[in-house]
Amino acid sequence: MHDVIQKRVLLAKEFHLSGIENAQKKDPLSKMMAVHNFHISIEIAVKSILLKYEIRSEKTLNIDFESMLNEVDQFEEFKSKGMRLPYRQEIRNLNLMRNMVQHHVIEPDESNMDDWRLFSYRFLKRIFNDYFEMDFDRASRISFINDEGLRMYLGEAQKKIDSDDYRSASCLVAGAFEYASISISSFIPKSSSEFFITSRLGRAGSASEVKDAIKDTLKRVDEVEHFSALLASGVSLSDYKKYKDSSPFAQIMLAGNIIYQTYAGKVFDKGSTTWLYSFVVNTLIKWQQLGLSPQIPDYLREAAIKSLDE
Repeated sequence: MHDVIQKRVLLAKEFHLSGIENAQKKDPLSKMMAVHNFHISIEIAVKSILLKYEIRSEKTLNIDFESMLNEVDQFEEFKSKGMRLPYRQEIRNLNLMRNMVQHHVIEPDESNMDDWRLFSYRFLKRIFNDYFEMDFDRASRISFINDEGLRMYLGEAQKKIDSDDYRSASCLVAGAFEYASISISSFIPKSSSEFFITSRLGRAGSASEVKDAIKDTLKRVDEVEHFSALLASGVSLSDYKKYKDSSPFAQIMLAGNIIYQTYAGKVFDKGSTTWLYSFVVNTLIKWQQLGLSPQIPDYLREAAIKSLDE
């Protein structure tokens, strides 16, 4: 049951974050989706309270929104402690707006979007703390990442962030991204140009320097293909540039292990590292949603985990 509750509350956070993303857009559909996302995030969180404290079973959670809020506030354990759900009126207003969107396709007023974002955030932050003893801002999303190896890298990175070791944390996060990016770019056909060009040059008696030059050129082609795959997967050019600026250079060796390099004087601070962590986690989840299955490839897994242990 603990795992079920944890996944539910993290899902509530996911919907809230999705709501924020949609609320930043200006088109009517995105605003309507944002209202839905904010409302669903609250609904999932409140239902998680009902489950955790055994107020209702999972099979009896299909009740109207206002009744659900009332059942939480009327629960004897909460009443004896003076606990009540916060921002009830604001949440009622959000529920009303959600109904208008869902049943009458009413476009939310852009001027109200910040209100929905702010009050849903404050509500979730309070109940995460009061009912689940969790910090909403620090609640980890990595449990949604399917690949165990990537979860291990990011879990260790979070520990390093907690201990203010931002350099090590940045290395681990970059490692997770580089291993995963190999797997999501695997759909690009492997070029056989290098074999045909270099073998032809060899038969013609060309100098080894020419062969090396062509190999370097084809290596660059591979890098461009890899970069194109990342952009095609939904990674924005500006975010990828910021990723490169915020992370060490992570190189995966032929044996599968990874080494990290950086230039003298490069600073890894809390701001850059937490952004890097969020970017990589968000990107991995987005890749999963697109069906790209980010993972540490099987042929690299043993060396990757060994690199993590070391």
